[in-house]
Amino acid sequence: MQVFVKLLKDLPVYEIIFFRAFFAFIFCLFFMLKNKIKIWGTNKRLLFLRGFFGTIALFCFFSTIHHMPLANASVIHYLSPLFTSFFSIFFLKEKLKPIQWSFFILSFIGIFLIKGFDHRVPILYFTLGVFSALFAGLAYNCIGKLKNSEDPLVIIFYFPLVTLPFITPYTIMNWVDPLPIQWLYLVGVGVCVQIAQYFMTLAYQTGKVSSLSLYNNLGPLFAVFFGLTLFKEGLLLVQFFGIFLVLLGVYLNTKAEEEN
Repeated sequence: MQVFVKLLKDLPVYEIIFFRAFFAFIFCLFFMLKNKIKIWGTNKRLLFLRGFFGTIALFCFFSTIHHMPLANASVIHYLSPLFTSFFSIFFLKEKLKPIQWSFFILSFIGIFLIKGFDHRVPILYFTLGVFSALFAGLAYNCIGKLKNSEDPLVIIFYFPLVTLPFITPYTIMNWVDPLPIQWLYLVGVGVCVQIAQYFMTLAYQTGKVSSLSLYNNLGPLFAVFFGLTLFKEGLLLVQFFGIFLVLLGVYLNTKAEEEN
């Protein structure tokens, strides 16, 4: 998904989010009607908050991808497991072993080494990146809170339900015609996000949020690969060491969860 967003850097962020929300709306509505799933869900307040937090996180993240290298945008966004675990203590009453915090930190250090940190990154977009991670953490906790009451499609549906009423008028008034190839990229964003969102939501509903959030750190490994092959971003020896730290952090945290 990040690759397609990066390739769409000539389109405004709000327009990409509009198409992402539009695809989500059609996808979810079709399958909910087909399977006779209650569209509005039961816990409407929490569903709305999930959609609201997710929308802010997505806008901030797409903005960072557009205004800095994919590598830097990813390392900032993948602070989200730390925020997710922190919020899960208060919202979901999950308990973490003290040692697990060291695994989270170890994993983040790995991401830092993979991506590096460019001090030329504007403070505005650095701040937006941090906010994208923070609000993603809140959204994941909302999903965890909804684990026993809502169908995954209903949870996903509330993203476009919250987003489209606000972003559609602005998009229409400031419309930028996509090029033919950009239409293909927009479809790619819609398809990839829907597949990822469905399985991510299912995972957060059935598993422990603090543990699952760490698996988000595997995302930068794919970002490194695509950055290397598609955007010619170099890979240094220190970045290979960072990959090792990420995988080590994931493995150690998984073992700790199994012992709980």
